[in-house]
Amino acid sequence: MARILVADDNPLSLHFLTEAIALAGHESIAVADGCAARAAAIEQRFDLLVLDARMPGLDGLQALADIRSGNGPNQSTPALVTTAEASADRNAMRGRGFADILYKPLGISAVHAALARHLPGSSGRIRAGEVLDDALAAEKTGGNASIIEALRGLFASELDALPDELDRYAVLTDREALLDRLHRLDASAGFCGAVALGQAISMLRKRIDADSAWPYAALADLLAVSMDTRRALSG
Repeated sequence: MARILVADDNPLSLHFLTEAIALAGHESIAVADGCAARAAAIEQRFDLLVLDARMPGLDGLQALADIRSGNGPNQSTPALVTTAEASADRNAMRGRGFADILYKPLGISAVHAALARHLPGSSGRIRAGEVLDDALAAEKTGGNASIIEALRGLFASELDALPDELDRYAVLTDREALLDRLHRLDASAGFCGAVALGQAISMLRKRIDADSAWPYAALADLLAVSMDTRRALSG
């Protein structure tokens, strides 16, 4: 079980991250700003740091710089930055010492995939797999790289249109249309190796089967994972 420091000034985001980490079987220490994150990292050893880019007093970038410059136990601990800014550049953040970016809004599957990639000693995979699994896509398409590229191009366009489609189903609370759309989306995800999205689809189907109410929370998680998948397709 890993110990993870999480810093975010938004209480909802902080609660979500700690719950997602707990579901992955790890322990988290939650703090509400960069100053508290710096203080905790000076006193305690962590396996991973998850810091929000924008926080009052001391943002995540400066907090990490302070942690790295001191003599504390987390000078080389891997760190992830969370941000709601879609324009945030992954390479720029790596230049500031972060291993990767987690773009908000986040889905549970995306958080778990990031933990699997960046926790020391991890195999780099969780049962859901990475956001995109190239080996699975190759298996589904006979290993033809040009077919994979073409399918993923079409899949990117499909994901771009997905939010508006789901909004229409929500307005009508049309469960049958939603289930049909999930069936087609699952097929696309399978051919493209989008395993994290496939897991989110499975979770949404289970929620629909278990509850007659419209599955707003599970849909939000699906959309967050679809956004992470779309970024991976572009990256």
